[in-house]
Amino acid sequence: MTASDAMKFIVAMIIMMNPLGSLSIFLDLTRKTSLLAQRKVAKTCGLTMIAIMLITIWSGQELLEILGITISSFRFAGGIILLLMGLSMLQSKESPVSYTSEDDEAAKERESIAVVPLALPIIIGPGAISTLIIAGTDYPQILNKIVMSISCTLLALGMCMMLYFGNTIAKLVGLSVIKVVTRIMGMIIMAIAVGMLADGLTGLLPALT
Repeated sequence: MTASDAMKFIVAMIIMMNPLGSLSIFLDLTRKTSLLAQRKVAKTCGLTMIAIMLITIWSGQELLEILGITISSFRFAGGIILLLMGLSMLQSKESPVSYTSEDDEAAKERESIAVVPLALPIIIGPGAISTLIIAGTDYPQILNKIVMSISCTLLALGMCMMLYFGNTIAKLVGLSVIKVVTRIMGMIIMAIAVGMLADGLTGLLPALT
């Protein structure tokens, strides 16, 4: 993994995690809780994100092999998921594959929503998991996985801090800015999705190359 590849991986993960969009959902889910409880949820969510991403990086490929799923088919399916996510973000709608109103209702019945639905699947959703598994497969060397693990840990800590100071950030940024950034990220995600679909399709149908 070159420095350029590592940077592309980090940027892709930031886009998949959709920091501002996730912050908006976090504030909505915790709007009736105290500041202390809200920050406790943020810290628990951060630890959960780290655990999910590290497990996916180090065990994702093995899980696919156990299930008999080829990386080409997974890449193609991941492209479809990202395409749906990007389209919904472009239209400023809730993603149909990462967050639904049912998640919101279920969250109200839980003592804590830090793990589900906040960490999974709102922040670390199908798109992020697909990106992690594919990157782990493309760069299976131990050193590369260590680099990805460190990068994901730092991203999770950054996201945790963003949620921890969520109210302050939301006041500074504003809802309109969050929507604009979300739409821009939606376009980028759709571009990534097209590339994943093309790579997956050529892998499934080598004759196309």
